[in-house]
Amino acid sequence: MELNKDQKTIINENAGKITDLTELTRLVFPETENIDGRSKQGRAVRKYLSKNKIDYETKHFSGKDPICLTQEQKDFIDQSIGGGMTCSQVATILFPESRITKVSQEYTAVHAYVENNDRLTTPSIEDAAFRRYSSPKAPSKIIKKINDCAQTCIDENKLSISERKGIESLGGFLASPRFVQVINNYDSQEDRDLFEAEFVRATWDKPDLTSDEINLYINVCMDYIHLKNIQGAINKLNRMFDEAEDQQDLTVRLAELLKTKSEEYNQCEKRMESLIQKLQGDRSKRISSKQQQNASILALVQLFQEEEERAVMIKIAELQKQAAKEETDRLESMPSWKARVLGISKEDVI
Repeated sequence: MELNKDQKTIINENAGKITDLTELTRLVFPETENIDGRSKQGRAVRKYLSKNKIDYETKHFSGKDPICLTQEQKDFIDQSIGGGMTCSQVATILFPESRITKVSQEYTAVHAYVENNDRLTTPSIEDAAFRRYSSPKAPSKIIKKINDCAQTCIDENKLSISERKGIESLGGFLASPRFVQVINNYDSQEDRDLFEAEFVRATWDKPDLTSDEINLYINVCMDYIHLKNIQGAINKLNRMFDEAEDQQDLTVRLAELLKTKSEEYNQCEKRMESLIQKLQGDRSKRISSKQQQNASILALVQLFQEEEERAVMIKIAELQKQAAKEETDRLESMPSWKARVLGISKEDVI
């Protein structure tokens, strides 16, 4: 699309006052509604501005060119990852002018290089950074997770009604938006596995959980991961404390950090305990209330089943008695000497 002379004049007269590309485009094409810098009109205006080196602003940013690592950078990554650094730490050193995040191109470039290099091992705390969690759909996969995490021995071919309900409900729990969002926040596969295992172990046999209770169980599992990471930090600080026993200033600082981490650990434990007690108490009350509501119905069902069972037993006895009579009639029709040998008469049976 080419701009006419009048449109170019409008741009030249207003480009200094209106720097927003969308607003300028709508001024140039007032007869066209709901257009912005991405429309064909906007692209025409953008092309004219760029050709004439006129600065403009847009809300839609074009992506950066992909980062190509130099051989020097690759050598540094090889040495640093082999020495125990993380991809994030390496990217921060290689690109000090950039803000390194999980989605930044600099971090992605370093991580991709490590992932595709057979000589390097991705740090365990980042080995799942770009993997999306996929919840199990097939009952066989859900059963395997239950057996592995809860130490059960469920047989897919011999499922009870309660086991079937638990499996179906767990499949829905694992596919819930918040569960998927939380587990994808963990860059470590080890953390993901622990989070999923604790959730499965706690919820697989509770198909009656409400949405709020599922969220609380997710919070409990997040605290499990938090406890693990705090404990890892405490262990590391203890090792540093032992190695720095001759450096008084450093040992004092390490002692303060240890105290802070220990307090954080205790607070996390108390929070978990409180959540678990709430979950168990609320669910117990709900089940108890439901049982009371269904008590009269259950009693009627039991009475009906008992009456039905008695009727069936009486019917069976009558059929057995009738069958015995028919058999003795047959035997009595036999020659008398056979009946005497067998020692059977109708009176013996009836």
